[in-house]
Amino acid sequence: MNEFVRRLKAEERGFTLVELISSITIFAMVLGLISGVTMFGMRSYHQITVQNALRDEADLIMSTIITKLYTYGPERVQNITGGIELIKSGANPEIIAVNGDEIVIATGSTGADSGSPIAVQSKLEGSTITLIKTDGRTAPLDTPYESGTIEIKLVLKYQGNVEDKLELSSQFGF
Repeated sequence: MNEFVRRLKAEERGFTLVELISSITIFAMVLGLISGVTMFGMRSYHQITVQNALRDEADLIMSTIITKLYTYGPERVQNITGGIELIKSGANPEIIAVNGDEIVIATGSTGADSGSPIAVQSKLEGSTITLIKTDGRTAPLDTPYESGTIEIKLVLKYQGNVEDKLELSSQFGF
């Protein structure tokens, strides 16, 4: 048994300093590459998630506005401060407007604290809803028109972050 132990001790070798430095260097390069790819993937996932959330909110707002316009069936539309007013004989006028960080549709609003089923979590700074006359110019305030184009510009900012925003513009005639 002593002979066996002596033979193992005689053949026992360790790593040299050069081998240790080169293996640590290779390990650090591989670790840096893996962490870079992982961080890129996480950032991409975050951006895609934010863009999808903004698109979902924009689609919900646009479809709600279009539904209101088709179900109400206005005879005339006029610009008011912050949006438009829908006018129909025999019915109360209804408003579609941007009020701070909310879109007001009829008497309900879409703000995060509104309790609305279409509550919007994004900031809406810079969003507009405007009546455009048939000649392409913006209609003056409080002047009803029987035909024209309604232009909706939505600027949705994810939790107020300027970097994560979506701008959407849509026009349709009445």
